[in-house]
Amino acid sequence: MSETILDDTYVLEENGQIAFPDEPEHSATIKDYYWINQSREIINSQQDLTLMERRLIFSLVSLIQPDDDEFKTYTIQIKDLANLLGVAEKSFYERVEKTVDQLQSKQLIVENEKVLKKITWVQSATYVKGEGRVIIKLSEDLAPFFRNLKRAYTKYRLKNVLMMKSEYSWRLYEILKEREFRKERILRIADIRYLMNIPEDKYKMLKHLRELLDAAQKEIDEKTDITFTYDVHKKIGRSVDSFIFKISNNTKNNQTEADSASYDAERLLHLLAEHGVHRKKASQLIKKFHPFYIEENVRQALSINGNDSIRNVAGFIVKAIEDNYANSNWDTPNDDALFNMELRNVEQRLEDATAADIESLKNVLRTYHDLINREAANANIKDVDDLNRLGKERDEMILKHFDTIQRKRKMSHMPPLHYDDLQDSLLKRAYESWEVAQTYY
Repeated sequence: MSETILDDTYVLEENGQIAFPDEPEHSATIKDYYWINQSREIINSQQDLTLMERRLIFSLVSLIQPDDDEFKTYTIQIKDLANLLGVAEKSFYERVEKTVDQLQSKQLIVENEKVLKKITWVQSATYVKGEGRVIIKLSEDLAPFFRNLKRAYTKYRLKNVLMMKSEYSWRLYEILKEREFRKERILRIADIRYLMNIPEDKYKMLKHLRELLDAAQKEIDEKTDITFTYDVHKKIGRSVDSFIFKISNNTKNNQTEADSASYDAERLLHLLAEHGVHRKKASQLIKKFHPFYIEENVRQALSINGNDSIRNVAGFIVKAIEDNYANSNWDTPNDDALFNMELRNVEQRLEDATAADIESLKNVLRTYHDLINREAANANIKDVDDLNRLGKERDEMILKHFDTIQRKRKMSHMPPLHYDDLQDSLLKRAYESWEVAQTYY
């Protein structure tokens, strides 16, 4: 088949198809419950994107998987994107074509005290006329901000922003979402204008800026998982210098169908964990076997153990899954890329929660260690009995803390903290004591 080289990034094949040499295209289907993961550095940088450009770019970002070695070249059907956005297809074709043209020259500006870095958003973007599709790839220079993120990053569902009517609402949502865990964010007027990329000749008067923020507040409250209030934080003379934004969870929007994708992964992990299978082993099984296969074999194992005759239920369930006791027909691995991506998100949330819980237990140990040292320094510990008393108080406090952690995890439908999660020998002994007395798992 002959082909015509159009430039260094793609070729026009004899059949009229456009392809990137030595780089396979990936047909992308975008769902509104996909995750957008991005570093806080990029959220706090200036972004000169129109609303349509943001929709295209971040729809693409939602396709990035944590273990991608490089950004893929995606083919996106305009019709699918139009349906996702609820926009009439005919007008949407023209708008997407214009957007693709504009994206070729748009840059992200990342700035700190020493460096001002300008990065193009896309490496290549092509609107294929007559076929209703876009072939697009993000710039590899963006990789540190969207891929293999370990910490200090912000995540939210695409659903929260995709239907927004204003790029200002979208940007303010991200800026506040980045500090959601702190429940507030203080922003100087100059920073608001910079981060939201407000032109110098617009919203110059404070009342007009307030009108913009009020409109964004209304849209964020209607469409996203957070809500906020804001007020003057600081004045310099008679001029307002900064606002303080109080951020809350939006309870009316946080239970939606957008959670359905991760629900399957969470449900499977919880199903296995509640019968004693450690979350790491559960993750291995979920990656290896289809969800239906796992459910059928768990039911089969529990049915066999109907009279509670099996002591090691967790081990029996694992063997039932691995040996297919249920003779399930769903015996092929689960190759759903979205499900696997969601499983990784669930695993990361569990890893973070487990690390935080273990750190809180260590803090109890540190507190009593410091107390014993202070008592010894003040000569308040006179004999072995005093030392044993403090040790007993410490152990009781640890047991109560274990109880609190496990209750919290159960209420959150999370697997319990496990003996194997602990490294500290004192915590391991405390866990064993707690496990003997506990009645919750």
